[in-house]
Amino acid sequence: MELWNTPAGFDEPLAALSACHRRIEKQLATLIRLQKHLTRHVCDDEAIAAAAGILRYFLEAAPNHHADEEADLFPRVLRAAQATADHAHAYELVSHLLVEHRDMAILWSRVREALEKLKPGEAGNLDMELCKTLTRDYASHIEREDSQLLPLAARILAPGELEAVGNAMARRRGLPLPFPGE
Repeated sequence: MELWNTPAGFDEPLAALSACHRRIEKQLATLIRLQKHLTRHVCDDEAIAAAAGILRYFLEAAPNHHADEEADLFPRVLRAAQATADHAHAYELVSHLLVEHRDMAILWSRVREALEKLKPGEAGNLDMELCKTLTRDYASHIEREDSQLLPLAARILAPGELEAVGNAMARRRGLPLPFPGE
């Protein structure tokens, strides 16, 4: 089993990032089910609860996840790769992932707007193509991170760098540091 397919705390930051990917996938699956539900029903309590859960996740947890990557993991991967044969690949990969983060944020803002407009007892509308595009783009992004970024990071980051990533992740969430010596 790969390192990033198991539940982990911030003492295993790469596994924690991958676990977050699984939670993103679950939220996106809920979004697709919600979109289908709303084509057949008015916006009921089940739909409102699903929309609230998706909003909560993408407004609270997802921004932390992207910050974990952009502020902590990506820069360390780029620095560590500078003196290796992985330098060009790391730069291209991180550049591509950053563009995807921006593009997914734009798509998410459109989905968020639609979710926030849902009202109990009214006809709800979530654009099927928009929901599918967001889900597809995230799936591709997650696959790239799980199959390329995380293995690269595991290979080139020193233990102290991984500890720093884990501590930053915990700090961002106001949690105790897994490596308190920092």
